[in-house]
Parts: sequence; structure tokens; C-alpha cells
Amino acid sequence: MSFFDLINPFSYVTPFHADGDAVEESAVVAADAVEAAAVVIEQIEESNADEEETETEEEEEEEEEEEEEAEDKAPLIKEGCGETLACKSLKHHYEECAARVEDGSSESCAEEFLHFMECVDHCAASKIFAQLK
Repeated sequence: MSFFDLINPFSYVTPFHADGDAVEESAVVAADAVEAAAVVIEQIEESNADEEETETEEEEEEEEEEEEEAEDKAPLIKEGCGETLACKSLKHHYEECAARVEDGSSESCAEEFLHFMECVDHCAASKIFAQLK
């Protein structure tokens, strides 16, 4: 069904929304196609407003459910692992490299960063999985 079928005042077909709901018949008789189109558009906008209110209520319910979920403790665990004796020296090497790069060195600190993150991940993995439900 095309848009023009919806605005034709002489059409015997009941206009439908995209979701399959029938548009309510209007008691207003339009003098021309422009008025008929205005009436149909007004009816569609009213039904869309009702749908938006329903969607808003559903979104609020979903947000409440999401708020009840437990917080992700992985970033805190990884931060703590970064401060352990095993990873502290690797962090120090990475920070020294980053300072050299800030001073104008053309080197890359990717190797130092990867070694540090490997240590953090190794430390944190068992602690994170122990907290999973």
C-alpha cells in the first residue's frame, strides 16, 4: 500500500500502519486530498505518541533492571594487580619509556606496555573468574 492510497478520500481500503494496526476511521469528510492527508497524518501522529509513551515506560523498566545488576569488579582487580610486586617493575619500565617519548624520543613503548599488561592479566585472571557466579 502506497502513501497515496492512505490519503485518497475515495479509497475503500482501510489504511494501515507499518506494524499492521488499522488507522481509526475519521468522521470528518475532507473537501480535498490535502485535508484528507492532514487528517490521516494527525491520526498517525496520535497513535505514534501513544506508542512512544509505551516504549518510554518499557525503557524505564529495563533501566531499573540494569541498575540491579552487579558492578564489574574486573577493572578494580586489574588496577590492584598493577600495583603488586610482580608487576610493579614492569609498570616502572613502561612509565620510564613513556616519559622518554614525551621528551621527544622516537621509540615505541608497545613492548613495555604489552609486558606490563600480560603481568596484570595473569594476576587478575584467577581472581576475576573466582568472583563469577
